[in-house]
Amino acid sequence: MTTRLIIVRHGNTFLPTDTPTRVGARTDLDLVEQDKGTAIGQYLLANKLVPNVIYAGPLKRHQQTAKLICRPLNINDSVIQTDNFLNEIDYGPDENQIEQDVMLRLGKGDLAKGKAIITRWNSHGEVPAGWQVAPDELRNGWHAFASSILAQQVNRTTLMVSSNGIMRFSHVLDSQSDLVNLKVPTGGICIFENETGQQNDWHCVEWGLIPALHT
Repeated sequence: MTTRLIIVRHGNTFLPTDTPTRVGARTDLDLVEQDKGTAIGQYLLANKLVPNVIYAGPLKRHQQTAKLICRPLNINDSVIQTDNFLNEIDYGPDENQIEQDVMLRLGKGDLAKGKAIITRWNSHGEVPAGWQVAPDELRNGWHAFASSILAQQVNRTTLMVSSNGIMRFSHVLDSQSDLVNLKVPTGGICIFENETGQQNDWHCVEWGLIPALHT
């Protein structure tokens, strides 16, 4: 039997015609589309990955995505449990700023240096200056969540809807993980499986898969 954890990044909060900004915990935007959340639900149904338990972060984009996922699965969205651990991080002075301005600030006016800092954030989770992130706390939080799943939801499937800044630290559940890009695309999912019930035996079988491209 398999204990499974599926972690979902919320859908789009910007239209293709918009200039996106780096939105964190202090910027609570609505989704601008329903396709990605719906596609996730359809993908889970088609692949027999229907969750037994659903958690979502407190932001509107988390809650709305979770509700969209429930529809194709014929799950009443009243079962969604809000968990503040799944909230997005706080980007400090870069909250709600366009990406070029973020990189210019980080690079102290040097765009290339700022871009390199963002690249290290995406590849290794190195926190840029000024962002309100506690990596060790997040890593420990994911381990604690996974441990609770093994204790309470063994041989079942748990779904979580969160954001990119938080999700990237979940890779620590797989001690053999060799990911080179921790960034998860909008509407992307990560799947971890555990066959033995041992905390150190989680395996990442999907990272950043976009169901909208597979349905």
